[in-house]
Amino acid sequence: MSPTARYLRLVGSWMGVAIGVPLLLRAELGVAPFDVLNTGVAHATGWSLGVCFVVNAIVFYLAGWLLGARLGWACIAGTIVIGPMVNVFLSIIPEQRALAARLLLFVAGMAIIAVAICAVITTELGAGPSEVLMLGLVARGMRIVPARWFSDGLPLLIGAVIGGALGPGTLVFALCMGPMVKFGLGTLHYTAGTRHQP
Repeated sequence: MSPTARYLRLVGSWMGVAIGVPLLLRAELGVAPFDVLNTGVAHATGWSLGVCFVVNAIVFYLAGWLLGARLGWACIAGTIVIGPMVNVFLSIIPEQRALAARLLLFVAGMAIIAVAICAVITTELGAGPSEVLMLGLVARGMRIVPARWFSDGLPLLIGAVIGGALGPGTLVFALCMGPMVKFGLGTLHYTAGTRHQP
């Protein structure tokens, strides 16, 4: 993949997350597992969500790196860029009351986030916290689906225990994202755990 293609794919992945997260929020069926951890830590400590996100992200990045995942400059850049973008799209996407509309938003949000995850992983410029932990587990020999289940299940469990926000959609996200990421990476002909040439 050419450098230009990698950067375009990276920006596209950031845009995907910035759209997908607000869709999940507007669906009001449950946040992503990592956000359960963020809200749980915020509830337990009194810290702001922003501070909790940074602290939790650092822990996940460190754990993934120790397991053998590659870190990149885009790990930090994505954290800085995506937040404001999420706020922009959240202000654009209207709230929905009808369950059918909320279900549609949830499914669309999950699909877009799955595409974004696969896109950012294949750039090898630096993925998100949950992805780095997943890739670290894959580097240790775990398959993609159980690795993703672990990287989503761990923050979900810890967050739920300490008072994090979750809903039925959170469980659906945690169960389905692994197979979706595996399918997406396979479609892009990318083998996680193997270093690819730019």
